[in-house]
Amino acid sequence: MYFAFDEDQEEFRSSLRRLLTERAPMSRVREIIADGAHDAGTWRLLASNMGVPGLHVAEEFGGGGFSFLETVIVAQELGRALTPVPMVTTTGAIEAVLRLGTDIQRRELLPRLVDGSAIGALALSGSDDTAIDSARVHASGDSATPRLTGRLDYVAFGHVADLLVVPALVPAGNAVALYVLDARADGVTITARTSLDLTRPVATIELSGVEAQFLGADPDSIARVVNVVRTLLANEALGASEAVLEMAVNYAKQRIQFNRPIGSFQAIKHKCADMAIVIDSAQATVMYAAMCADEDNDEFPRVAVMAKAQASECLTLCAAQNIQVHGGIGFTWEAEPHLYFRRAKAIEPILGNHAQHTELLAELVGI
Repeated sequence: MYFAFDEDQEEFRSSLRRLLTERAPMSRVREIIADGAHDAGTWRLLASNMGVPGLHVAEEFGGGGFSFLETVIVAQELGRALTPVPMVTTTGAIEAVLRLGTDIQRRELLPRLVDGSAIGALALSGSDDTAIDSARVHASGDSATPRLTGRLDYVAFGHVADLLVVPALVPAGNAVALYVLDARADGVTITARTSLDLTRPVATIELSGVEAQFLGADPDSIARVVNVVRTLLANEALGASEAVLEMAVNYAKQRIQFNRPIGSFQAIKHKCADMAIVIDSAQATVMYAAMCADEDNDEFPRVAVMAKAQASECLTLCAAQNIQVHGGIGFTWEAEPHLYFRRAKAIEPILGNHAQHTELLAELVGI
């Protein structure tokens, strides 16, 4: 199996990277996070002009009709640049509507999410709220007119979302279903919170008898949605890891100590080599997960868990090593390494930390 993108996909990557370099350089990212906001201008451009949230969505629903591989390229490049836009959470909401919604719901909701006229948020907290014992929201009433009550913490870009896709216990309490609701409906209270990852703002969402639409309760489809988000997060982490290695190498070439570039010292070489090795290893797993997602094959649930665990661990190692390469300046606010370290530590627990993923993987393979 050839783990690489084709020529057209690499050209798409290059175009996207140039766009983000021009429109959302780190100086611009710093301006945005200083206000606790998201990059609305870049997001409008990416969504309305390029349709990036739904590149893999069929054209009949307003999507680009491409493969899932184009979508993961976007995730990688946004992760590399730490662009504060709601790509992953909106694509997660799109996937939920695609997988569980009716044809009417797809035709009504998907075009708005794909073209950026509505920001979607798959309202998951730090862990997997699609498990019965983890669900924090309860549904009442029948499937035609459900009402949701409960609270969700740490919902990425929840304070700027227009549509929320919320996991909730069905009235019988024996299953979790996904529901979609208007973020500005009566009974919805959204409070922006301080986030460890300054480039991915979060919010607390409180629901009090909020009217919602029932999407579906099929556990396999819900698991597919969660694993798509895991795969996108893994690609974000991979892109950020590659950026961190590049940053460390460039600094090691420029920083002079004892009349020599510090990159000539064996200790620095080893740190950069360790980063390159873990990135290569993670890249194979993450790419395979993206290919399995595109094919929607039986291996996808297992590989998605592996990819998320390995890529987040890779970014944590690389971000920490990058700070070491930068020395004293690596800990300062003015330098960039801490922003990637924050992203690494924030990605780790989303939809399960490394230990939880290991346990889940053992369960999936029957150990």
